[in-house]
Amino acid sequence: MCSGRVDPAFVMKAFLAGADGVMVGACLKGECHYSVGNLIAEGKMLVVQRVLSRFGLNPERLAFRMMSSAQGARFVEYATDFQRRIAELGPLGESEGIHDDELRLRLEAATGALLDKKLRWVEGKWVEFQEEGNLYGERFTLHELGRMFDEIVMDECAIHEIRGRLSRSPMTATELADAMSLPAYRVMRHLAYMRRSNLVEMDAGGPGDPVWTGVETG
Repeated sequence: MCSGRVDPAFVMKAFLAGADGVMVGACLKGECHYSVGNLIAEGKMLVVQRVLSRFGLNPERLAFRMMSSAQGARFVEYATDFQRRIAELGPLGESEGIHDDELRLRLEAATGALLDKKLRWVEGKWVEFQEEGNLYGERFTLHELGRMFDEIVMDECAIHEIRGRLSRSPMTATELADAMSLPAYRVMRHLAYMRRSNLVEMDAGGPGDPVWTGVETG
């Protein structure tokens, strides 16, 4: 299977099933049978790493390596080094100081964000902006693309984390901000957007912060 068909959901499914690390292999640059399948895969995995980092998980738990089918020794080297690194990190969540229930919430939120249309759009632009450039013909490095799309990644992760937390119990904006380690004003901005999109409801009754609840979507 071409590495370009490795969906971020496959990676998250592995983590949700208990994997402590995932390594994705691809053809060398310039050797992909489908022209840019390996570059597409590279973009997807870089987005996944940024999402993992946003949720407090070590991005090194996902490795992306390029090699040819003739480089068996290199594959062994990559696999051995990756296994050693994961052993050093320990079980997923443990070295990050995240308990099991919280870990599952974050992984589910990460999966939701990666499956949503905005991050799908970001994944698709990694290759386009490198190979063809934007509307003005400007091309970007991976580093520049990462900086460009980081804000979108952060916003989508926050929205899906809020949905996940509110699906478990109603919370105030202050409680959400504390749980997510985000400034309260950012949480309020996300809640306002989500309210307009009919994803959350606000109960303004009573003193103090309003209580927010999630809205079930079909």
